[in-house]
Amino acid sequence: MSKTPQSDVLLFSALFNERGVLASLVVTQVIAVVLAFAPHAQGDIWLRLGIISLFLHLIVLSSTSSLYIARHFLQKRTRALQLSLFFVSFLLFTSMFSVLFSRFAFDINTNEHLIYFVIQNTIIVAFLVALFVQFLLIYAEKEQQTKALSRAELDALQARIRPHFLYNSLNTAAELTHHDAAAAEQAILALAALSQAAMRSGQSVLLNDEVTLSKQYIALETWRFGERLKVNWHIPSDLPALNIPCLTLQPLIENAVCHGVETSEDGATINVELHITTGYITMIVSNPITASKEQTRPNNGMALDNIRQRLNIYYKNKAQLTITNRDGVYRVKVVIPKHIENSV
Repeated sequence: MSKTPQSDVLLFSALFNERGVLASLVVTQVIAVVLAFAPHAQGDIWLRLGIISLFLHLIVLSSTSSLYIARHFLQKRTRALQLSLFFVSFLLFTSMFSVLFSRFAFDINTNEHLIYFVIQNTIIVAFLVALFVQFLLIYAEKEQQTKALSRAELDALQARIRPHFLYNSLNTAAELTHHDAAAAEQAILALAALSQAAMRSGQSVLLNDEVTLSKQYIALETWRFGERLKVNWHIPSDLPALNIPCLTLQPLIENAVCHGVETSEDGATINVELHITTGYITMIVSNPITASKEQTRPNNGMALDNIRQRLNIYYKNKAQLTITNRDGVYRVKVVIPKHIENSV
């Protein structure tokens, strides 16, 4: 298992999400209870519990907050420096709050007792932080393994995306060269853009670029199907600068073309909708259902399942892909978060 520090990896990033903060508070409170109910404890136990709880929670929250503020700086530093500053942060706030609490909570009046009190608290916190660092290192290694496994799975799924239109598009471009050289050039350029996108496994692109890619795909298929293929675009005129996984919208449209247009003698009209709300991006692609079952192409569910798996890996199960088949219309709806955090 490699111990080489990696750039842009923050070892204690798990502390900054909801579960991490909650876990830190719970563990801190458990430690406070153990210390308050320790044998030979003097004074009112419940008052002692309240003071120790406040003391420890202030240390943890202050240290975590300072590390969160400096996360962008720490993220680009080595593992050793990250851990060193992690220790320094906790020990510094432990010493500071020890001095403050010694005056009004623990009735320490002499310098000797104050020094002993600060050193005692610092040693206890240093021991607890050392144990906590061990858990952080184990968690970081496991997180790296999980991401590597997810990356391998995502690459495998991405490799299975074989555009059904590849050979047909090449034939279309070859035919166009005989009577429309300009159209043949545009077809080849569109095919090149789609092939390049297929190789960008798991990478993110701007939402506007994904829409442009989808329109290039439609232009390519229009030369093939002619009047049989019609598309209604319901997309905002000004798209925000949001990143989404490459090949998110285009495969949905390709699926509609393959199973709604190609299998129909009369062709079909595909509706493409894009809605942007406060926290999510919603894509809806619908097409008429082919009446003839003999012409229905196989692997429709497999292609959509591939898309669902890729989105779940990329968004850590926060994406949704739903399918409805109603009143002769096949409708695929994808809802993904607007912001990508810690993607694979």
